[in-house]
Amino acid sequence: MRRTTLTLSALALISTLGACGSSPEQSGDSGNQQSSSDAALQNVSALVSQASTKMNDKKTVTMKVSAEGGAMQGSPAAGLQNQTCQVDISNAKVACEGAGESIVTEDAVYIKMPGQGQSGKPWMKQSLNSSGLSKNMGQMGKMLQFSDIKSILPPGSEITDQKEVQLNGEQATRYDAVTDLQKAAAKSEGLQKSSFETLINAGVNEISKTLWVDSNNLLMKVESVTPSMKIAGQQIPESTRTITYSDWGEPVDITVPPASKVNEF
Repeated sequence: MRRTTLTLSALALISTLGACGSSPEQSGDSGNQQSSSDAALQNVSALVSQASTKMNDKKTVTMKVSAEGGAMQGSPAAGLQNQTCQVDISNAKVACEGAGESIVTEDAVYIKMPGQGQSGKPWMKQSLNSSGLSKNMGQMGKMLQFSDIKSILPPGSEITDQKEVQLNGEQATRYDAVTDLQKAAAKSEGLQKSSFETLINAGVNEISKTLWVDSNNLLMKVESVTPSMKIAGQQIPESTRTITYSDWGEPVDITVPPASKVNEF
């Protein structure tokens, strides 16, 4: 049971980057929404370059991750998909709170679930420097730099529309983008590559996301819908995820638990 909980917890965190599909209109996205002409559309390279530079300069961000459906639908771990995360970009650390608590560093994943650790050690630790699951989770940990727009718009991506909008009372640019999974898989490595290949094998050929970026080229929100698919004979329901960004550059509190509070997994 602990193995299952740990694995699902980490996967719930990582899946925010891997979620794919088209996103519906939200009530917070309002105001003037006149589509730009094709000539005015920025290409992905320009968007990624501008946003990446600005986000890296800020070094920290807080993210609210909301998810529904997917492989965890109806399971006890479903609550793990709804979390608030603090991200330290410079040091590649993430701390999330929701149904439980999770801390991810370059070396390990720490999980604390309600009722866990009656021995006085409430945290479970999975090191990321060994083989098998740990190796894959290590790759996941590196992907947990949620501010990495290169992961959100991987190779093979193309902007299909751009609009100037109002998001929660602030001026924003909304980008609709599509990623060709064949091209993305060919130019990716590790977990990201295998994730794309899994989708391709499930019959998904392209993915799309909607991004809202503020006037300073900082991400405000990313929405995605992963379509229903069948993997290894199991039907995976459609899932919807929303990531909302705030407090760019503000201090974050990410404290790795001491060894006296940790059980090594």
